[in-house]
Amino acid sequence: MKTLKVIVCKAGKGVSAHLPEIEGYVIARETVEKLKRDLADGLSFHIAGLYENEREQWMSQPFNFEFVFQDIPALIDGYSGLINQTSLARISGINESLMRQYVTGIKRPSRKVTQRIEWGLKRYADELRSISFV
Repeated sequence: MKTLKVIVCKAGKGVSAHLPEIEGYVIARETVEKLKRDLADGLSFHIAGLYENEREQWMSQPFNFEFVFQDIPALIDGYSGLINQTSLARISGINESLMRQYVTGIKRPSRKVTQRIEWGLKRYADELRSISFV
């Protein structure tokens, strides 16, 4: 089973995504949840429309998807039921006001700040994984 990277970014009032390995395939939806739901069907439709010689390599195998978020607003939108900008600021050790500016797109975080946010999320995920009940 082949794993395809899906690059997700904020687009207007929704999100969009493209797959670097599949030329010409772009999808946009209101939420990341809807994007994930419709991705496989849209990709199948796109592949069916390719020239026969281009289609062959993609028709024979099912796909897994790895979602990569290009920006903070898309991440917050994608996991809004689990995390909000305040909790993301706390997890990452970033000022809440500054995080709001990143989420709304007023400011763009530097690469170093983006890595700090990613590290904070991974550390938080590790803490959650270590929880057990008696």
